[in-house]
Amino acid sequence: MPFKEWTIELDDARIYIWRHAQAGVVVSFAVVLLAWTGNEWECVTRYDCAHGFPHRDVLGKQAGLLYKQTFPRLNLEEVFHHAIRDCQKNCAKHIEFFAAH
Repeated sequence: MPFKEWTIELDDARIYIWRHAQAGVVVSFAVVLLAWTGNEWECVTRYDCAHGFPHRDVLGKQAGLLYKQTFPRLNLEEVFHHAIRDCQKNCAKHIEFFAAH
């Protein structure tokens, strides 16, 4: 399956995922953690491979993009799976950090 997108629903958050694969190998992806603020969905953190490398955009509500976290020892497939697990496991922590910055 070359392109697939889906959502994982959490309590007051959701993870939006899209993945493009060729011959079963991930060639691009985005994993976006969204939080419901009472009025709208806001992007709390985002993993993708834009700019030519896999990374996580660490965001703050007030400051916007704070920094890019890189994963130099992981390939695209590994970062993709790590991103989903991280957003599921650390959802509350990411939302709290986002709200404080």
